[in-house]
Amino acid sequence: MGLNPRSLIKNIPSRSEPWKLPVKAWIHDIYEERREKAVMKKARKEQVAIVHPVTDPKQSPEDNTTYVDFEKYISEDKDIPSNSKEIHEKNQAMLHRQEQFRIAAKYVADSLSNIPEVKKVVLFGSVAKPLEKEVPRFRKFRRAGITIRHECQDADMAVWISDLRRLKVIQKARSQALNNLFAEKQIGVAHHQVDIFVIEPKTNRYLGRLCIFSSCPKGKDQCRVFRCGEYRFLQQHEGFKFESKN
Repeated sequence: MGLNPRSLIKNIPSRSEPWKLPVKAWIHDIYEERREKAVMKKARKEQVAIVHPVTDPKQSPEDNTTYVDFEKYISEDKDIPSNSKEIHEKNQAMLHRQEQFRIAAKYVADSLSNIPEVKKVVLFGSVAKPLEKEVPRFRKFRRAGITIRHECQDADMAVWISDLRRLKVIQKARSQALNNLFAEKQIGVAHHQVDIFVIEPKTNRYLGRLCIFSSCPKGKDQCRVFRCGEYRFLQQHEGFKFESKN
């Protein structure tokens, strides 16, 4: 299945990740998903020659050309959304996920408000504004060129912090808030899906992002970026430029 011991160990749920499936169930889901795709791919290859001939009034008896009703052929393709209901349901799913991220951001903001060094918290990015429509990554919609609402991957939060020595405390507050969210509302949002951008209070200068690792430095490739870890748990990203207008 293309898995290695590192990926298996990485996906073992920790106490701070109660939303994760056990490794056994996770592997089973991957296997079932790949098996279904293989079956569909085989069926498509077997049916590739099946077309729907139509009559062309201009076709002469001597003309052996086969005309294909492509509109009917596409409508029967299971990899393409067949009706507006499916598109509507996908749009609703995107809106629902955005709302879950908004709730998660509120939980984190409420938790951070108890830390004196946190001066201000602002939610920005796609979670904070109306979702625009775009051709998504989903194969069924992408192939047909159908636009749906943007898929939120994480919640971006700008946090004004007066003392960078308190970043570990802020990291723990984020994790605890998301654990409470899952316990109270059964909404699973991983701690790395709430991205905290650290801002200097007096200058509004971007300083870096709150690290997702439990120790600093972690020894990962990301830790080798210039100035990453200059302040513990303050992560830097190579080539990243913070745009305040977002």
